Amino acid sequence: MFQDVYIGKGKLAGKGIYAARDYKQGELVKNWDLKELSQTEYDALPKNERMFVHSFWGKMYLFPEPSRYTNHSAHPTTESDFNKMCDYAVGPIKKGEMITVNASDEIKYELKTFLEAYEKAANSRIFKNVDPFIADQALFICTNGTFKGKQEIKKAFEDTWAKKQNKKYSITDVKWLKFGYRNAICTYLFKSDGIVNGKRQVYESSGINVLKRINGNWRILEEHLQKK
Repeated sequence: MFQDVYIGKGKLAGKGIYAARDYKQGELVKNWDLKELSQTEYDALPKNERMFVHSFWGKMYLFPEPSRYTNHSAHPTTESDFNKMCDYAVGPIKKGEMITVNASDEIKYELKTFLEAYEKAANSRIFKNVDPFIADQALFICTNGTFKGKQEIKKAFEDTWAKKQNKKYSITDVKWLKFGYRNAICTYLFKSDGIVNGKRQVYESSGINVLKRINGNWRILEEHLQKK
């Protein structure tokens, strides 16, 4: 849909995108046309390209032109559909008007899907699936101990899985205390439900996680769990 918008001046690398024609309220303005990246592909990107990489469900995606130059506004001209990965006109948009989004909504969606993907990985009971979500020097503080670095955290996960059969891990009531493109902090309620020595055991606690975007993707820097 490049013919329907054009690149002009803006705040993203000095660029923004503008309507090449009039749009009606609710009309599709542009698709994101994301390209999924592996870690190797991200690492090979020029540094000035990395700012256009975003993360959904724990996976990295590169925004291509012209979508990457969509500027932020507290009163945007478009609203994002995160299921379809596209933007629709909030109201009528005139030819020559800047196309904008509320970037905060996108960051919140990144973080929401990160936690959902992390929860799914933990429920797989395979640490290889959990590993990408955790920073190398992460700190996990739990009721059964403090664990620093991937190796200690891996052992803690695997010891818990071995002890508790059919364990289901869930995160609910997430509240973001801080969020931005690079850093975020949230509180939540944590629950694990499984079988220990033939008996059902339910463990609940509140938690706080500190997240940081590292090498293109969100990672957990700190996880603190407290018994309710």
